[in-house]
Amino acid sequence: MRQTPDGTLALLIAALREGTAHIEALLTLARTEVDSNIRALVSLIAIIGTIPVLLIVTFFLGLDAVVKLLAVPFGAEAPAALIVAAPFLAVALGLGWMGARRMALSNLEPWRTWRQVKRDIREVTRTGA
Repeated sequence: MRQTPDGTLALLIAALREGTAHIEALLTLARTEVDSNIRALVSLIAIIGTIPVLLIVTFFLGLDAVVKLLAVPFGAEAPAALIVAAPFLAVALGLGWMGARRMALSNLEPWRTWRQVKRDIREVTRTGA
């Protein structure tokens, strides 16, 4: 049975309306999902950003407690602070020395590139000669 052009047009318009409604619902769902994911990500970043701050504060409070604990037998906080700070100073000096050695100009030269260039020159002169 043959449909009239008006019937086909009406079916096409109805299909477009349904498709538009479906896409609108899909976009609303996607917007809700993205909003929820962004909120979860921001809260996760806030929590993860708080962890180092709390660890650093805890570390310094622990160091202060050790200084106060050592201040009792010494009778003053200055020698206790020196005793507590000495290992950290030694580690800082060691890391600084290692960093200075690694940052020496001889270590910053591109040795692999030089070796590759020398190999390329040898290869070109061997094949070109």
